[in-house]
Amino acid sequence: MARLIDIDAVVKQKVPQHYDKIPKFVLTFAKWLLCQKQLNEILSKYDGIKGVEFADCVTRHLNVSYSLVGEENLPKEGRYVFTSNHPLGGFDGISYIKLLGGRYTKFKVIVNDILMNLEPLRCMFLPVNTLGAQKREDMEAIERVYQSDDTQIMTFPAGFCSRYIDGRIQDIAWKKSVIRQAVDSKRDIVPMYFDGRNSIFFYSLEVLRRKLGMKFNIGLILLPWQTVRTARNKRFKVYIGKPIPWQTFDNSRTLAEWTEWLREQSYSLKGK
Repeated sequence: MARLIDIDAVVKQKVPQHYDKIPKFVLTFAKWLLCQKQLNEILSKYDGIKGVEFADCVTRHLNVSYSLVGEENLPKEGRYVFTSNHPLGGFDGISYIKLLGGRYTKFKVIVNDILMNLEPLRCMFLPVNTLGAQKREDMEAIERVYQSDDTQIMTFPAGFCSRYIDGRIQDIAWKKSVIRQAVDSKRDIVPMYFDGRNSIFFYSLEVLRRKLGMKFNIGLILLPWQTVRTARNKRFKVYIGKPIPWQTFDNSRTLAEWTEWLREQSYSLKGK
């Protein structure tokens, strides 16, 4: 039997210190916004299906299609880190599992650990905690995969979904660890750009949250709503850049400068 999504349980697990302070009508409204019922219908319909096959079922169920630009840049052999902007905050991860997961024997995506509640895709995920301290076992699991010889890695260096910054929708600064881990593991980096966006409501809510000084990122629990309502019937364009040798990231620039440079490489793909 499929493990269904329970928003009450997720919020209580992630922010137990705030759970009792959240009005119940807010959680009820959130369940409607994120389409808990519809998502659980998908989980039930495709019960027993996992990994790449489940990602494919979800995208077909939502009538989502893709156009790949630079597909010839996808390497056939070697050890790589695939990096991308993070416009959708969840569905772009599912999309990359569909688009890349079937091309490589082993493929893992580093994700917010809240997505581990999607049991059918858990086998594809490497979780990180974006709201607090990292679990030692999670970090050790990521390090093992980086050092492995047979697994490709997909990561979103921003760590959070894109938002309105300086008048346009874009990622926050990328984390420097993406360069450090690629160099330490001697993996070339394949920059990618996912051309998509969430709803105006999603971005407006994020702006309001920041103005009110709310620490709890309510946008996290709205991302499934974006999948069911906003991504449905869409055609997304995904840009793929040429692999960047890990030796590129030398001492000619600081780690922060190289990270910003890599971010710029991703965003420049759409303009090429």
